[in-house]
Amino acid sequence: MLGLAAAILAVGISLCWYLPGIRAQGENRVLTRKDYWRTAFVYGFCYTCLLIIITEIVWDMMADRVGLSGFTREILSDFLRAALLEEFFKFTGFLLAKRSLKLWRKIDYIMIAGLIGLVYSVVEKAVSGNPAAVIVGLAIPMHITWQFNQGGHWFEYEQAKAQNDRPKMRREMLMATALPFLFHGCWDSGLDLISWLMEKEAVIAQVFSAVLMLAMLIFGILYTIRTIKKVCAIARASSLERP
Repeated sequence: MLGLAAAILAVGISLCWYLPGIRAQGENRVLTRKDYWRTAFVYGFCYTCLLIIITEIVWDMMADRVGLSGFTREILSDFLRAALLEEFFKFTGFLLAKRSLKLWRKIDYIMIAGLIGLVYSVVEKAVSGNPAAVIVGLAIPMHITWQFNQGGHWFEYEQAKAQNDRPKMRREMLMATALPFLFHGCWDSGLDLISWLMEKEAVIAQVFSAVLMLAMLIFGILYTIRTIKKVCAIARASSLERP
């Protein structure tokens, strides 16, 4: 029951962040509901989510076998288990959907990449089965906003490639691939560091934990708002005419 409640709550909160980008397009929409549903199920759930679940189980088994434990295991898991595996399969899921749908507008790159992130976010929160964690986690919807930005940067990468603009190609490639990995790893590590410091008896450790929590909260909120505003601006400027 908790898992079902968490999933329903996750869907509702996630759509609050996702739908403004669709509504802002007004009548200038190219993708249909069928496109979104097919992307969510085939590329979001069947490809991205299932492969993440399988590979993370394998990672846990390997970590147990080599004896990883404690804070060291948490930090390594943040970068190698969460950031590397999750971002790899979300990104490749997006690429598969992009090719299948033959996307050509920046806003559609953004919305399809964001949809992959939304589906994984919902599954992740449903598995946790903790409604409180769902509310906190989706109040700052990093999986959605990371993928929104990834889709936009990948569009710019392909535009630069078509123009043979190599400096821009390299920059946009890094922004679309390396940045989400580093952002994800550092974000999860920050959350684990907060929990680790909170368990310490030293007052200075607990104070630092509170300061770090506040800083991450403010940054996360500002990053989310800025991303959603950018997505809506791109959506409003989109047209039905091919360049």
